[in-house]
Amino acid sequence: MDLDTLYRTYKPVLLAYAYRMLGSITDAEDIVQDVFMSVRDLDWHTIEYPKAYLMKMVTNRSLNTIRSARRQREVYPGTWLPEPDIRFAAAVAADEPSEQLVLRERFGYALLVLLQQLSPLERAVYILKESLGFPYDEIAHMLQKNEAACRKLFSRASAKIGSNSRTEDDVATNQAVTAEPYVQAFAEAAQTGRFESFIRLLTDNAVLISDGGGKVRTAVNPILGRDRILAFFSGLHSKGSYNGIFHHVLISGQPGVLLVRPDGHMRAFCFSYTADHAIACIYTIMNPDKLQHIHGGNSELIDRA
Repeated sequence: MDLDTLYRTYKPVLLAYAYRMLGSITDAEDIVQDVFMSVRDLDWHTIEYPKAYLMKMVTNRSLNTIRSARRQREVYPGTWLPEPDIRFAAAVAADEPSEQLVLRERFGYALLVLLQQLSPLERAVYILKESLGFPYDEIAHMLQKNEAACRKLFSRASAKIGSNSRTEDDVATNQAVTAEPYVQAFAEAAQTGRFESFIRLLTDNAVLISDGGGKVRTAVNPILGRDRILAFFSGLHSKGSYNGIFHHVLISGQPGVLLVRPDGHMRAFCFSYTADHAIACIYTIMNPDKLQHIHGGNSELIDRA
């Protein structure tokens, strides 16, 4: 298999893996590009399992990037949230079949947040096993660990993620079906300023987490409880913060809302849910550096906003 064929075949899954590891589209793209640049002179006929070989290289680079970024996360203003992969339905429908497959296999944004709370090695093992289906012997080879250690890492990761753990099929089917009414309810509430009905969809101890990156004014600390979340949303609406056009989008494979304001600034919203379909957490991403990736067809929709 030549390098061009390898690139077309494995680039989507490598990007998806690196993105889940890092929570950054830019870093994921840089790593995958660097991997293919570094292997361009290899004789691929001598490599028995090219996918595993490339995955190992992406794993190593991802782990190095996580370690080097640790200090930046520590001094980040407010709460750091992963960069959302935002896609409009029309753009998703026009994607290549391989890209659609990767999109269907993606974890939702809520689980992407949880993955960032795992240690780097726990994250790698969990994604390789749960998301991409690699057996323990291949994972052990990639991470240069023994199988017992990898099983232990996976067990720890699963325990930390707990009931929020979902397979890709759950995200692609159940979550997409159950999330849409909540997304619609939020969009209507933000447009009208009548948040009471939406707030009733939240658990009593729901949390609102915002990421402005120090570039957009927002709540630095998480907001806890229905009453405080209601007051926060109502205050923002009274200031005109929700003026603009609301688009129903997929955010890292999960239904969400993108607000495009008249000044061009954007805000992305999505939610995590309990087992009985109440909203447990609201994620609001406003850092403009994390909202600059617009996939095919999106730019025209935003321009019309």
